[in-house]
Amino acid sequence: MTDNLDDVEFLKQHLSGDPSEELLEQIASTVVDHIEDSFPELSLKSRSMEVVFDEFRQKKLDEVESTEQYTRKLDYIQTYFKDVIRVDSTDDLTSEYIEEYYKWRKYESLTRDKPLADTTLKDDMYLFREFIRYLIEHRMAPVRFEKSVRMPEIDYAGGEGVDEKKLDPKVANAALNYLRKYEYADIEHISMELMIQSGPRKGGLIGRDVPDFSYDERVLRYETDETTPLKNDESSEREITLYGDVPEIIQDYLNDQRPPETDEEGREPLLTKGNGRMSPSTLQKIAYKWTRPCVIGLECPEDRVPNDCEAAQKNNSAYRCPSSRAPHHIRTGYITDQKNRGASAEGIEQRCDVSPRVQKLHYDLPDDTVERERFEEEFRNIDDDPSSGFNHN
Repeated sequence: MTDNLDDVEFLKQHLSGDPSEELLEQIASTVVDHIEDSFPELSLKSRSMEVVFDEFRQKKLDEVESTEQYTRKLDYIQTYFKDVIRVDSTDDLTSEYIEEYYKWRKYESLTRDKPLADTTLKDDMYLFREFIRYLIEHRMAPVRFEKSVRMPEIDYAGGEGVDEKKLDPKVANAALNYLRKYEYADIEHISMELMIQSGPRKGGLIGRDVPDFSYDERVLRYETDETTPLKNDESSEREITLYGDVPEIIQDYLNDQRPPETDEEGREPLLTKGNGRMSPSTLQKIAYKWTRPCVIGLECPEDRVPNDCEAAQKNNSAYRCPSSRAPHHIRTGYITDQKNRGASAEGIEQRCDVSPRVQKLHYDLPDDTVERERFEEEFRNIDDDPSSGFNHN
């Protein structure tokens, strides 16, 4: 009883102020130790790291679309545990080992001298943290281990972490010309038309229903819904005008090729292959498939022989083509091209639901020459005062 009172007084004394993290962790560890002594069935399990990691690997690869990308990331984690720190059992794990993975992955895991970019490292650390959480959830590691996973801080405002890939306008034009000639008004053609001609977000596009399209008004409406929410909820709701032949192509798709499909809520998804609403991964595959230059009549920028190229021969490997682009890159290409043509930031904000600040940071990515040409006429037009010492004459 006296020991218990001493413990109480100790806690009162040390917790009355602002306790350090070290003290709180020490107290937590002590509590966990007492619980494990009193309830052995709650103690941590001891298992082979190799077996556990193989289980996690299989679980993760079953969940993702791009298994090759995740396989590489998983291989690094396995190499660290197996060959670097040589941990055979979950019993051997320590918080120091968890913490040191960050340093190893960034500075020591590559053969080159240059460290791993923080944007790439962040993705790898997310996966590493997921594995540690897997251990914790299955009682193979203490909860405190998650705090030892370090995440890189990325200065997005300073331009770090910006994906500068975008679809080239020439490739966009070639893709539409090819699809209009050889795949007219099928689901993949319609998907590419809407991505290339309006630059929507992937989730916003697949959430559109048949009634959202009006042929007579030549518009497509974006409305948020609980099961198909827009990024900024009601603030993202809008109507966009469809130009040129796009309304006719969509109407031909609805009349001739769209299957009579409803989703689980009884809604009629605009984009469907006959098995419910199109999934994000399907739209992603369509984008990669039809932005491979060699497939749409252009030469390969990589000088590859299409017959010998897996990315050219297999649609499921289209993402491996260095020149293929995802829906996000199509959106970036669309916004950049519209700005080059003189569209205002406010106009793009209404059409694409992206603020001027975010446009500048993530989407509007002209090269130096194009950026200069945008403002060339502006400075030429203000040279109307020959007496000014600052004119450009």
